[in-house]
Amino acid sequence: MGPARSSSVRRVGVRSFFIYCVFAVFAWGVAAAGSAWARPAIPHGVAYDAPLAKGQWSLSYSYARQQGKGLRDDTDRVSASDASSATYSEVPTRLSSDVHHFGIRYAPFERLTVSLLLPFIEHEMRNRSFDGGGDRYTTQSSGVGDLELALMIPFMVKGEEKLDLHAGLRVPTGEISERDRVPGDGESGAVLLPRSMQTGSRSVALLAGLTYSGAWEGLGWGVHGNGSLVVEDNHRSYRHGDTLSFSGWLAHEVVEQMSASLRLGFDHFQRHRGKRVVGPDDHLASKRSTTAGQRLSISPGVSVALPFAGEQRLSFEASWPVYQDLEGPQVERDWTLSTGVEWVF
Repeated sequence: MGPARSSSVRRVGVRSFFIYCVFAVFAWGVAAAGSAWARPAIPHGVAYDAPLAKGQWSLSYSYARQQGKGLRDDTDRVSASDASSATYSEVPTRLSSDVHHFGIRYAPFERLTVSLLLPFIEHEMRNRSFDGGGDRYTTQSSGVGDLELALMIPFMVKGEEKLDLHAGLRVPTGEISERDRVPGDGESGAVLLPRSMQTGSRSVALLAGLTYSGAWEGLGWGVHGNGSLVVEDNHRSYRHGDTLSFSGWLAHEVVEQMSASLRLGFDHFQRHRGKRVVGPDDHLASKRSTTAGQRLSISPGVSVALPFAGEQRLSFEASWPVYQDLEGPQVERDWTLSTGVEWVF
């Protein structure tokens, strides 16, 4: 028990130190004064942040680690044993995801940027089986996710204020047939994993959103909203729920080529439609009713321009939910850490 407590203290200590450093840098930047401020970068967690100039290309890579432990039903935490039932004896207790995004953008015209974004996803779920006394086991899946193709349009520019729009499609390149072995499956082979362990949707979705941003003497601000509308069922007779996301942020150019930001984000995701159970019949995460919810998160971040050829920027952001209302029980989100680099040329 001693080592476990020590490890937990170290994790909390590192997290608290990171938050302290980001807020200290942000406060220092707000208090600073200067005569030649640059426009602060839009936070890393804002998708489709800014169109390119005519003829420009950009290549990007980002990595995000999402971690969740424990179950939540509505706004209340529940134990794994309380979440189990005679029908659903297999209960998830922890879910972690690693997402690698590879992006390419090109502006063929002054008022149009084409964006392609392809994710590679790795999931790991820890489970408890109450069919045989609470045994624990782990399932894993990995693969390419759904490709996003979007058009970005600069709608308005007025001094330091900008309004940009984006619209596109999510193409079903991911998989909904990921399988893994679980205790008790014997020689029958691996079983179909629950919805949250799949890497794709196998459905086409429409994407749309907007980003407003402004700046004044090194202080930047903005709001961003985007949503997805799924337009068809997949071959397993269900479709993902529609989503809405909103963000608002403040940012400041702390020193030359470096800005700090603080973002508040809200995500709303609707219940999947169609087939009621997808995955093992006795697994709680297979239920359609464990796929909806909403989450409010706070996200400090840092962005640094790199001193290499072309325009390159390295960004970091950490995110912690301050409010979660999940239709469940389902695994709650604890934190997300993300980083990315983009090269514009």
